[in-house]
Amino acid sequence: MDKITKLLRRMNKKDQQATLLLMQQILSDYTKVPHLKPVKGKRNHSRVRVGNYRIIFKVLVGGTAEIRRIIKRNEATYKNL
Repeated sequence: MDKITKLLRRMNKKDQQATLLLMQQILSDYTKVPHLKPVKGKRNHSRVRVGNYRIIFKVLVGGTAEIRRIIKRNEATYKNL
């Protein structure tokens, strides 16, 4: 079981449903995701806020997205991407 699946199981139902919906939107067409922001200092990385959690993903050459991390927001969230 990977880290994303473990985190999704620990989330409350509201955050879990919102996260799954945003993950689907990111993977199908990330340009239509609301409140999308670039990650400072990381080329081709973007983030989306879901409550206290952040979905961090990388935009690949073909225009597709790869979800790198889903993590609860703290001071170490954006380190070691």
